[in-house]
Amino acid sequence: MSYFGEHFWGDKNHGFEVLYHCVKQGPVATKELADFIRERANIEETYSKAMAKLSKLASNGTPMGTFAPLWEVFRVSSDKLALCHLELTRKLHDLLKDVLRYGEEQLKTHKKCKEEVLGTVDAVQMLSGVGQLLPKSRENYLSRCMDLERLRRENTSQKEMDKAETKSKKAADSLRRSVDKYNSARADFEIKMLDSALRFQAM
Repeated sequence: MSYFGEHFWGDKNHGFEVLYHCVKQGPVATKELADFIRERANIEETYSKAMAKLSKLASNGTPMGTFAPLWEVFRVSSDKLALCHLELTRKLHDLLKDVLRYGEEQLKTHKKCKEEVLGTVDAVQMLSGVGQLLPKSRENYLSRCMDLERLRRENTSQKEMDKAETKSKKAADSLRRSVDKYNSARADFEIKMLDSALRFQAM
């Protein structure tokens, strides 16, 4: 068996959106299935009535003569087919009731689950925001380090060097904070994503 927690991670952490979209499509799919079963039941019922009518026509055939056994075969087979399709119609109606009940339960569960996975939505947004900050912080740090290295090669004044070192240290601290925020957001996202995947699978 496949587990949602092992899948649906996706590129750029879009797996939750894909999974949530699939879960939201559940009621639509259930309605489509119910409509199909209802239509199939109507067709089977119409076919059953047509076969019953055909059976009556066959029983009105000439009971004597060379075709008498053939008329009997047509009547019996038409009766049996009519009964089979009528039974199938009953079973399809029972199945339709089950599908509609499932659809109602699914809507209730979906509403409840929607409230429970709001934390995962927030975690996805947080990870996305922090994920965008990380490359900027890294770029800023590399730029400050390159400026400091350039100033060292050019033998500039100590005051300029101190300024560049301070900026480089601030950029390093900013990068470290960004990495820590990203790691924290990533860990929170993974925990909440696994929890949401389990909830969705249980639906």
